[in-house]
Formats: sequence, C-alpha cells, structure tokens
Amino acid sequence: MKYIILLLFIHKCVTFDVPKSGCKTDLTIDDDHYNVTETYNVGDVYPTDAHYDPYGNLFFVEYGRNYKGYFFNIKVIKQNTTDAQNIPGLPDGESYSIAVDKKNANVYFGTSKGIFVFNYYRNEATLVSNPDFKLNMIFIDKDGNKYITDNPNDTEELYLLAGDKKIRFRSFEALNEMAIDDKNNFYYIKDEKLFVLKSNLSKAQFIGNVSYKGFAQISFYEEVVFVASETLTYIHENDTGSLKLVKNIPGKVTAISFDNSGNFILGTYGKIFKYTANNNECYHRKN
Repeated sequence: MKYIILLLFIHKCVTFDVPKSGCKTDLTIDDDHYNVTETYNVGDVYPTDAHYDPYGNLFFVEYGRNYKGYFFNIKVIKQNTTDAQNIPGLPDGESYSIAVDKKNANVYFGTSKGIFVFNYYRNEATLVSNPDFKLNMIFIDKDGNKYITDNPNDTEELYLLAGDKKIRFRSFEALNEMAIDDKNNFYYIKDEKLFVLKSNLSKAQFIGNVSYKGFAQISFYEEVVFVASETLTYIHENDTGSLKLVKNIPGKVTAISFDNSGNFILGTYGKIFKYTANNNECYHRKN
C-alpha cells in the first residue's frame, strides 16, 4: 500500500512542479516570447545605431555629453564578453555611424574624418577614404553598395557613393533615420512618419506614425520591420495595418539590432539588454 502512495506522490510532483523561470516572459512579439539573458552597462550615454556583425560582435554608437560638449564614439561588445571596448584608430568624439556589409563581411564607420573599416586582424579601424570626406550616416545594401548622408545646406541628403563621387538621391531629403533591408528596400523616418521606398517602385509609401525625439533606429528580422524610437513598434513587411506596439520594454529605447539567430538587443540610457527566445513551455493542471 505504501508503494502505491509513493508512486502517486511522485506522479504529482512530476506533473505539477514546474520551474517558475520556465514560465517567465520579459517581452512578447506576436506569439514569440523573449527573456533578458544579458545586461551590458554602458555608462552615462545613449546607445544608438547598433549592429551585429556576421560573427556575433555588437557594434554601437554611444552618444553623451562631457565638459567639452556632446560626443559620439563607436564601441564594440565582442562575442562572449560583457564589456564595451573602444576601437583604436577612430576619431575621438566624432564617430557617428555604423554599417555592416553582409556580402563582404566588413564593418564600416562614418566619422568626421572620413570612412573607416574595421580590421579584424589588427583589432582597429583603418581609413579607406579621403580624411576630408564629409558624411553623417553610412549605409550598405545587400550588393555592397555604399550610401551616405550629409547636410551641406542644413538639410540631410542621401547620396550613392561611386568611388569618391557622390550621386544624390533627390527624393530623399530632411531624413531623420534610415535603413536598408535585405531586399534593398529603403525604410526611413521623416517628420515623425515611417516610409518605405521599395526596390521595384519609384515612389515612397507611407507606413505609419512614429515618435522621434532625436534618437531612433530601424531594424529587420526576416520579414518584420522594427522601429526603436523611445517606444518599440513593428510591422510585417506586407502588412497593410498599423504599427504594433511592443509592451514591457525597459524604458525609452534608442537602439535595436538582431543577430543571426533572431535574438536581439535593446538600448536605453546607460544599458543594453540582450533578449533571447524563450522556448520553454508551461504546463497547467487539467481538472
């Protein structure tokens, strides 16, 4: 008799003793659940323009203020580390933008002293343009073509680079933020509105309203477009509805980037949070 009671006791433990950590979800996007698995402290700065390279290293721009005024520095958190490191060779306080060339596995930096590329062997940045070359933001499409923005007349304008020659895109001006997806569609924020210029169309399409207070980032995973602009919103590429709001974000977010596995980071003042998919299932007692 006592063996039957013992078996019943074990059966109840196996059925109902579920670890609480397996059921906890920090953030949900559609039907996918994510948990914070790493927190990087980055100091008294805003992390912006974050990008994973093909090897799992996270590059980002830190924006802050010191006794000299405002500064922009590019840093890297290498795979399997937790500390943000400086990148030797970049202009101090004047490194503004990052672009990953997925086709050629290179990372480029836009600075006040020209365009630099990350040298993995030397662990430093190397100048690949004229040091007098002016730009604010840099982008690279799926074919390896480079684009930059500049504001010669106090209006942000977009150019295609052909060697040292700049070819202006006249349909793009007064941009706040921009990103190019893996299909060479151009997504951009202008006047607190999100637009897309698809590669097979000649006219941009309005997607939806977004808040913009000076910091934002557009990012992609598979066929979903994400916008981190204090809030975090997203929309499926072919969806005609409005942008969806992600709840439970860790404050006002200024950066977002996805790695090759679909895990992602969110940047907010002083911190970068890494989110990993939670594939654990919660079992509930059935009456």
